Amino acid sequence: MTRTIKDVNAAIALTKEHDYLHALTQFVEIYGTDSAPPIKSGKDAAGLSYFALCLALVQKKYKPAIDLCKRALDLEFYSGEHYANLSRIYLAAGNRKKAVETAEAGLKLVPDDEELLEVRKELGVRARPTVPFLDRSNPVNVSLGQARHAKKHASGERTKKSTRRHER
Repeated sequence: MTRTIKDVNAAIALTKEHDYLHALTQFVEIYGTDSAPPIKSGKDAAGLSYFALCLALVQKKYKPAIDLCKRALDLEFYSGEHYANLSRIYLAAGNRKKAVETAEAGLKLVPDDEELLEVRKELGVRARPTVPFLDRSNPVNVSLGQARHAKKHASGERTKKSTRRHER
């Protein structure tokens, strides 16, 4: 295995350990030089995808990160980890809808990918609007939804306190 492949694998491992800053530093050393490896095959796509994730999470450069991750998908469209990374990038950029759409698209192609299933689970399912025949952004739905959310969290706090008392 060549040094570059080992370096890419080490940077990917750092990313999976959530050490995004160190991983980004390694990725920049790999891809940010004149001797950067060519990106032509599916094997190269993993490094590109994780580089994109680090770029988005550390430097907040969402547009280039999205473009890099889409390039990885072009090279290896059947990889759940690329869809998972692109979903995470969209979520970091504040575009939850695109994150969910990307995760769903990935699950259609790779329904058993554990990482992608985990990302989809983290994204959760949105609650139905309180008044279903009104638009979600209607002020009535917004106010009632906020009240429902506050009540749900308040009852959750009471449950935590009561279980603590019973444990003593």
